[in-house]
Amino acid sequence: MSEENTEKEEKKEEKKIDIGVLKLKPSENTYIISSKERMFDVIKAFVENSQGSIALNDFGQIFKTVTVWVKFRPRKLGSYVEIIKERSTETTIDVRYSGDEYIPHIKEVLRDHKIKVKSMSNNVMVCQLPRPSDQDIDTAIQKVRVISNTARSSLAQVKASSIQRLQAAIKNEYLEAKDVKFALQSIEKIEQQMAGMLTYFRVECEKMLAGRKFAFDSVETKDMYTAIYKRIQKKFYIEV
Repeated sequence: MSEENTEKEEKKEEKKIDIGVLKLKPSENTYIISSKERMFDVIKAFVENSQGSIALNDFGQIFKTVTVWVKFRPRKLGSYVEIIKERSTETTIDVRYSGDEYIPHIKEVLRDHKIKVKSMSNNVMVCQLPRPSDQDIDTAIQKVRVISNTARSSLAQVKASSIQRLQAAIKNEYLEAKDVKFALQSIEKIEQQMAGMLTYFRVECEKMLAGRKFAFDSVETKDMYTAIYKRIQKKFYIEV
């Protein structure tokens, strides 16, 4: 692997949110285990969605709808040009093209998006992305918050579903009242803890996007994030 590719991989790793800081505490109660695992899946999905689908500058589709004339024939540029996602970073994209006749059209599209060509080799252009504007950052952060709100609702739905199952269990005499009470109290606490972790991961994502421009959206968010961050710094993980 070349130094350039190694540097790109390191940049990608630096920007990763570590879901591994959230660990599940074992339990003998199957209702608690099920609820906890489903809530963990909600958190994991949020982290994956916020990292995978939120970009400050999304240039993945810039060639898809462009029609160009090559050798007196109209052609969809996206059929002959692609962005190599696995080789792209937060500051660069690699563009692969099938033939030199497409280079002028590619450069025109790149100029329209204020993207500069750094180098060209073996039918691949390494391009420098423009710095995101404040509006780009605000838009990306709002998307993260929308996904976070949806995840928060999902946590509440998991809790409600678990409570219904426990109520059915006691009605059908599968469980004793004391066991149901313990499970209900545990699931209520777990949901609160998972909601806190969701806030922590949301802030981590916003910090990645905003960089030095980051600001907490409320005092409550700051206090919760700070408390969880300190616990992670001390033990390297949070156990729920």
